[in-house]
Amino acid sequence: MDRRKFFKVSAPLSLTPFIINGTSISTFANTRLLEAMNCAGISERVLVIVQLKGGNDGLNTLIPMDSYASYKAIRPNIAIPDSGAGSFIPLDTTLPIANQVGLHPSMVGFKSLYDSGLMSVVQGVSYTSPNRSHFRSTDLMLTGSDGSAGYNVNTGWMGRYLNHMFPGYAGNPDVIMPDPLGLQLGDNITSLGFSSNAEHNVAINLSYNSPAGYHNIVNEVGGAPLPNVPLSEYGQELQYIMNVESSTNKYAQRITDVYNAGNNSPGANYPSHYFANQLKTVARLIQGGSKTKIFLTSLGGFDTHTNQTDMSDPSVGAHTNLMYNVSEAIKAFQDDITALGLDNKVLTVSFSEFGRKAIENDNYGTDHGNIAPMFVIGKGVEGGVLGTTPDFNEVNTQGIFNNNQIQHDYRQVLTSVLQDWLGGNDTAITETKFDPFLPQKLPLIAPSHYVDPTCYVPPLVLVPITLTSFDARVNEETDVELTWETESELNNSHFIIERSRDGIDFQDMAQVLGGGTTHVPKSYRLIDPEPYFGTSYYRLKQVDFDGTTTIAGTEVVKIDKSSELSFQLYPNPAVNETKLKFVASETTELFINIVNASGQLLRDLRLPAYKGENKIPINLSDFSSGTYFINIVTENGHRSNKKLIVTNL
Repeated sequence: MDRRKFFKVSAPLSLTPFIINGTSISTFANTRLLEAMNCAGISERVLVIVQLKGGNDGLNTLIPMDSYASYKAIRPNIAIPDSGAGSFIPLDTTLPIANQVGLHPSMVGFKSLYDSGLMSVVQGVSYTSPNRSHFRSTDLMLTGSDGSAGYNVNTGWMGRYLNHMFPGYAGNPDVIMPDPLGLQLGDNITSLGFSSNAEHNVAINLSYNSPAGYHNIVNEVGGAPLPNVPLSEYGQELQYIMNVESSTNKYAQRITDVYNAGNNSPGANYPSHYFANQLKTVARLIQGGSKTKIFLTSLGGFDTHTNQTDMSDPSVGAHTNLMYNVSEAIKAFQDDITALGLDNKVLTVSFSEFGRKAIENDNYGTDHGNIAPMFVIGKGVEGGVLGTTPDFNEVNTQGIFNNNQIQHDYRQVLTSVLQDWLGGNDTAITETKFDPFLPQKLPLIAPSHYVDPTCYVPPLVLVPITLTSFDARVNEETDVELTWETESELNNSHFIIERSRDGIDFQDMAQVLGGGTTHVPKSYRLIDPEPYFGTSYYRLKQVDFDGTTTIAGTEVVKIDKSSELSFQLYPNPAVNETKLKFVASETTELFINIVNASGQLLRDLRLPAYKGENKIPINLSDFSSGTYFINIVTENGHRSNKKLIVTNL
């Protein structure tokens, strides 16, 4: 049996569009139907999350053009100019005036993306009862919660979604999903967003040591364990990845292999910055074949209480540098994946835990507020601006916009992305705990890339093993040699080899220990030294640790009863004695001589052979350990040669 793979699946799976063993269902018989439904490639789509840590100032990111005077009045020192050097960039003057915004002057890259139809801007984003603590607000947004009383979730929305779509795959690499479900870059603390109730983490976290050395991390992960783990931020992560847990080690090697197989486009022009390096690495991993579904990247420094802008020029300063790095890095990333031909499968979404106050403070900065914009970038977006600029008449005595200025819940954005881009069905959204926002989805995905409900991607089913071959054949000694190979194994306790004369009534013959959980290809071999003569059937069964048994396949062999030259030596290697085993079609005589590796004759025998099965013992007690050759000639002149290994120790 060649390339036979088996699954624990239910029948309806064969009727739905998804990936089987890395092969798109569109290659099967219903290709035309799937193409007609425009489902091709949906299961290969990827989501890249950009987390802006610290609370990005939305008002200096998107400057309100219709109420610029009010904006300038409450930000006399830090407002971005509307004319002259350092003035904002009008984003889209074709929009209604209430929707028109100016981009921060350092965000030339974002302006280019928008003009190319590759960006959707979502204004006024927050959640019910916003919390202005960095830690609490971040936790709420990563867990998919809000600040209302009694609303508390202790798992992450990314973890819940991935666990539903890939049940059992967390920590269990497989040929269908060989990569971690999620991959976090740029932070030495694993994100709460990936946390789940699964036994293993759904994500691997690669942090960084320095901007210049970021790419070296991936090259150092996997393979032989490092003799000295570096004392650095990523050293702890490296140590974890090199932990004894085999699945994590497999991920480490896989990440290395995928990174080495990938490349960035020759013209990729990323800024020299650690955030840009994160996106550069993501592009290379995807190009190298990574099947990771969600990449989480991050950039810190947005807690701009002081010196957000320069005292003499509000168009420069700390926030300007942040906006430049975000804009140019994401623009370079989009250009890179476009040049690599990956832009149809990648969508990027940015968020920050909250915005800043409408008013400036006394330190050329801003304090914690509520609303902030989100950006959705990619070839699949419906470009434009959703929402209007905030109403400055709705600023309270603390200088914060009233909550009635919240126009969009961040979960509306995420629900729209998970379903309309990644293709998660209503059940997946419910398991992610975003189902209240299904009726409130936003038009973020272009019709050309919008996932029709008939194309929603069902959860993948975990395979116990992936069997690539199972073979049974008669070798030179007329033993039956059984061999099989697996590409991966999950909770595989052992194999049972069964034998039958008729292919119906099978009896256990032997057990072979399985590989447990492994993504490394494994080969197995077993010899049946006393096979049935005539037709025999061999069946391979796989047994999980929980006792679940699955039949892998059956092979048939035939040993000719009439062949008197089908000799076997058993055992071989031998100690003191071996048996010459064969079936003779009639009574005859055998002429046997035994020589050593140099051709020296050691024994010359003449023995009777009787019709039927014969087992002739050969005494080897006076033979030293080594390799010998037995030459056999029958009375009618048929010849056979057998190699014999003696191990008399």
